[in-house]
Amino acid sequence: MSSASNFNLQSILDRDKLNGTNFVDWNWNLRIIFRQEKKEYVLDTPYPEEPQNGAHTTSAYRAYVKHTDDAVDVQCLMLACMNPELQKQFESTNPYDMIVGLRGMFENQVRVGRFNTSKVLFGCKLAEGAPISPHVIKMIGCIESLQRLGFPLNDDLATDVVLQSLPDSFEPFILNYHMNGLKKSLTELHGILKTAEASLRKTSGHVMTVQKGKKRKHPAMAKKPTESGTSGQASKAKEKQKKAGASPDDACFHCGAKGHWSRNCKKYLEDKRKKGGATSTQGDENN
Repeated sequence: MSSASNFNLQSILDRDKLNGTNFVDWNWNLRIIFRQEKKEYVLDTPYPEEPQNGAHTTSAYRAYVKHTDDAVDVQCLMLACMNPELQKQFESTNPYDMIVGLRGMFENQVRVGRFNTSKVLFGCKLAEGAPISPHVIKMIGCIESLQRLGFPLNDDLATDVVLQSLPDSFEPFILNYHMNGLKKSLTELHGILKTAEASLRKTSGHVMTVQKGKKRKHPAMAKKPTESGTSGQASKAKEKQKKAGASPDDACFHCGAKGHWSRNCKKYLEDKRKKGGATSTQGDENN
């Protein structure tokens, strides 16, 4: 391994050595480092048997030698990043069997990690109008985490999970994706979803939102009374008030007493009868 990789390994794994409570995170970091060195396959492939044909120049023998050499590097670095008790237990174990044994020992941690990760993954739902890129990146991270935990999703199922998390505005895209029989990697799917999002945003200004419930008129649309209507309403109110009769404070202009008007004044009516219809002009005008 390169010195830079050794430094990375020491800075990441030495800081958090495997101690029986951190297997999931330790395994995750371990795989990141060996993936960079193109040696992650050693953790997932059983230790090979030496070819029996004796021909040391065949491709099978060269593959065997490479695997065993890589296994020694991986084994030593894995042991260096364990606590002393685990080092003694796995000192003579090849990397593949070591991972299998550790997973068996810490199966409960793996189960809990799988549960929490799958809960986040299958609970992902993109809200209408929210940016799609962070959403898809989060889901891809969960899918990759499940794979590292030993529970990979095949490509078709992983794609379905991502598409099912999208809001209704992406229904035309999903329909088109299935009708055309598209098969994309998660990275490629991420790219075309960003393109679809940009297209949706261009047309979103023409989409009208309908409010549930009864329609409400805008205040500016409310019918304003006309001038003639206003005048008529005032006239009706005045006439109504006039028919209502005098209040206790109203004074009769004919006799001066309060509580009635001249048209209801007994003295006025009597004078009118005596004079044969001649009345007080003042009383008629004001009452």
